[in-house]
Amino acid sequence: MTALLSKIQADLIENDLDGVLILKSDPFLSGYYAPYKDRLKEVTSFSGSDGVALVLKTGGVLFVDSRYTEQAKLQSSFKVLEVPKETRLSLWIKENMKGKKILFDDKVHSVEWVHQMDVLLKESNVALVPDSNRLFDKWFAPQSFKQELFDYDEKYTGLSSKEKIKKVQDYLNENELDALLVLSPENTAWLLNKRDVKKSEYPVVYQRLIVLKDGSLFDFEDHVSILSGLKTAVDLKKASLYLVEKLKNHQVQIQNKEEVIDELKAVKNRVEIQNIEQACLFESLVVTKFLAFVEKNKGSITEIDCDEKLKELRSLSPLYFHDSFQTIAASGPHAAQAHYAPTNESNVQVADYPILLVDTGGHYLNGTTDMTRTILIGSATQLMKQRYTEVLKGHIALASSNLKEGESTSLLDEKAHHYLRASGVDYYHGTGHGIGMMLGVHEYPPAVYSKDEKGLVGGMLFSNEPAFYSVEEGFGIRLENMLLSYEKEDGVLGFKNLLFIPFDERFVDFNLLTNEEKEWLKSYHEEILKKVFPSLSAEEKELIMPLMSGFLKG
Repeated sequence: MTALLSKIQADLIENDLDGVLILKSDPFLSGYYAPYKDRLKEVTSFSGSDGVALVLKTGGVLFVDSRYTEQAKLQSSFKVLEVPKETRLSLWIKENMKGKKILFDDKVHSVEWVHQMDVLLKESNVALVPDSNRLFDKWFAPQSFKQELFDYDEKYTGLSSKEKIKKVQDYLNENELDALLVLSPENTAWLLNKRDVKKSEYPVVYQRLIVLKDGSLFDFEDHVSILSGLKTAVDLKKASLYLVEKLKNHQVQIQNKEEVIDELKAVKNRVEIQNIEQACLFESLVVTKFLAFVEKNKGSITEIDCDEKLKELRSLSPLYFHDSFQTIAASGPHAAQAHYAPTNESNVQVADYPILLVDTGGHYLNGTTDMTRTILIGSATQLMKQRYTEVLKGHIALASSNLKEGESTSLLDEKAHHYLRASGVDYYHGTGHGIGMMLGVHEYPPAVYSKDEKGLVGGMLFSNEPAFYSVEEGFGIRLENMLLSYEKEDGVLGFKNLLFIPFDERFVDFNLLTNEEKEWLKSYHEEILKKVFPSLSAEEKELIMPLMSGFLKG
């Protein structure tokens, strides 16, 4: 037990509380805000990007989704429960905490979450207690923090900040609103055309903005009183209970509306698309060179060596800013953890196992990338070949699809899952996420998943990443490209591949492929020959061809 956990449990007893909820979150509800330490990791030792811990007076429970089940069990001494397979947070509390008092940080929980939990827990007489005594500040004291920003050039954004503000003004006037409260750091960065100078995975602007219908901007913290009496659009999914109480104290007329900038920035303009295509073309070269490096050196390199080599290759571009997330270089059973990242303690030789999964991406000034390939290092079993082929078939099915504008992406999600489900297996994360423009590598909207209600329009950028994971079999497979939606005709959308990186034919059972799938793979790898191969050395070409020559036969 850590000293911090002991302190928290002692304070629970002293303050007559039965538990406390710990999130990987911050006052921007993002989990990235620099002064805020990773609370969840500090308390539980779990380093995944999402999860909730319920610390009890003795012990604790850690709730994670299927991406992190195995990782959490390895890293944390807490009891780990997979959501929604085993339970849900609200259900577990209802069944195990009747009549109890649970503390939560009202600065990092959205008001919508609080209201939903209150309804769900009402019958169990569970009291959610906001942190009026600021115990969280005692446990997790924030450090001093000041951002240095740079102007993100219009040659990358395609629109000036003034033009973007005008779009927000139009929205306010059309909806008879007086103001918009911009809560997301990504949205502030997008609106101002600013990015953080600090090289990081999340170069956003940690500032909340007020946009009035006349186009004037104000910092929220210093000018909240300006909103007094004004009809103000506030996305309550992004607003903490603490912030909403602050608005109410200033008599703000809160209008619960999704933050319009989410939709505005999700649709990339012509200039952004041109830039992103160029960034993806360079990233395709980076990763193809990396695959050649792995082929040549697989007998001597480690997972961490993979990460370092990718950084080295990206740095050859003057537009490279930083990796867009920590590279997942996962060998063998590590690949069965959807979001594993190597540490000095877990690092292994790539040659120790027959499979290497690499999920990686970069922030370039002209765009953000995200891709995954699974590479054969040793000999593939028939089961590995079957699963790889089923994942590949799902990937092709999604990429080859059409979708009506506004139609649920659940139709795409179903196609990506189909071949695995037909074999009685599945994966339990979303099939695709939006990708920001030198912002967060995960952006919403869009998203491809079973419960989507928003759909897509032309100009949206998202990932295509079906997968398979088996802890029992000791391997995982994921295949990820970036797609751009475009308008075809009569409100129908098609999808354009932006990344051109070889798949690995050594994993493929060609008997399971249809003629149409073989033709798709032939066409895709012919594009690699045209777009990527001219920039490879003779040795790199020779190393890469065994991964893709069979695809070129059709």
